[in-house]
Amino acid sequence: MTWKEVTVRCLCAAWRPLWPECVLQRDFEGFEELEEEAVVHEIVALGNSMGLEVDDDDVEELVEEHSKELSTEEQLELHKEENETLKRSLTSEESGEEEDKEESRIIPAKDLKDAFFCWSKLSKLAEDYHPDVGSVQKAISVFNDNVMNYFWKVQKT
Repeated sequence: MTWKEVTVRCLCAAWRPLWPECVLQRDFEGFEELEEEAVVHEIVALGNSMGLEVDDDDVEELVEEHSKELSTEEQLELHKEENETLKRSLTSEESGEEEDKEESRIIPAKDLKDAFFCWSKLSKLAEDYHPDVGSVQKAISVFNDNVMNYFWKVQKT
């Protein structure tokens, strides 16, 4: 690494704890624009050093896309996509033999009834008493989508 590759930001970050008086303090007027521009240039330089074809516009577009808040519909769609990806990964991990065995196995109605009852009781208990409601709802949703959904389908057939 040569001195030409060392950024001003890096130098300031290194010297600030050692000798704060030597690091120029910026006034806050226009601070955000200057800082953002420096970060964009640093990201572009890093990308180019890695052999990527990146320019300022690419980085700014990416930052702009990620700074937008998602609507409720977009968040639900993203959640649904994550669940589908998880389902596919779980399915692809299973070997063909295991799938054949599971499909040929007949589940007694009593066992299905017991499973639904136990899951209902457990999910209700977690919803009622666990302090992190959001995590519980997410976990229940994932379990419903990836585990219980199979048993509900079996029950319908």
